[in-house]
Amino acid sequence: MKWLSPLLALAFSVTTLPAASAGEASTGADERPVLVELFTSQGCGLCPEANRYLGELDQRENVFVLAYAVSYWDMYGWTDTYARPEYVQRQRTYLPRLGVPRLYTPHFVVDGVTDAPGWEQDAVAHAVEDRLTAMPDSPVITISDGPFGSFRVGLDGEAPEAELDVWLVAYAPGWATVQVRAGENSGLDMLQYNMVKSLTYLGNWAGGPASFTGESFRRYATVAIVQGANGGPVYGYARVAPSETPGR
Repeated sequence: MKWLSPLLALAFSVTTLPAASAGEASTGADERPVLVELFTSQGCGLCPEANRYLGELDQRENVFVLAYAVSYWDMYGWTDTYARPEYVQRQRTYLPRLGVPRLYTPHFVVDGVTDAPGWEQDAVAHAVEDRLTAMPDSPVITISDGPFGSFRVGLDGEAPEAELDVWLVAYAPGWATVQVRAGENSGLDMLQYNMVKSLTYLGNWAGGPASFTGESFRRYATVAIVQGANGGPVYGYARVAPSETPGR
């Protein structure tokens, strides 16, 4: 079962891919930055250093990063201000493919194909380099304006697997500081980087021209991710920067 963002107001739709519109963001089969995802928590004592390293990774031209706050540390005295259950489910979905026996933080996942603990930074760096040497071709992915302030995600090309999942992620780009007042990090002004604010499953793609529509949060940056079904490899993504749209 896929987890949908509770803020999703528009049901996804699959239609014939429209002609490209002016100002849309797109990616194609050229080499792209590796997607590094960090599962983190404000209640985890090892996470501040992993958060710092995530921001450091993002300074590399060949890496793009996202951080998901998980809620299973909340029982230890501090409720994470970014955590949502669908982020825990995303991490949980990765575990069988990666051979990881249980949920933990800080947990890095590199392009959906390998992982490393947050305290093993060399292992994360090596995983990035390994992925760069075996980067698959990306389908053509576009993000453009959809109806009623939504985003339309367009796809075209051959699907590298029989089934691929399409996700729409809103995130707050750059650094944020949270004052943690309980738990393992009590008293810490905790730095966090590229924190995910919304995760929405748009649907399944099997190749060829198609488009999906999902709710947009224009005050945040947005990325559309295409990956193998049920936590499989990442095959591509497209990003758009935040905009000052009233009421969003």
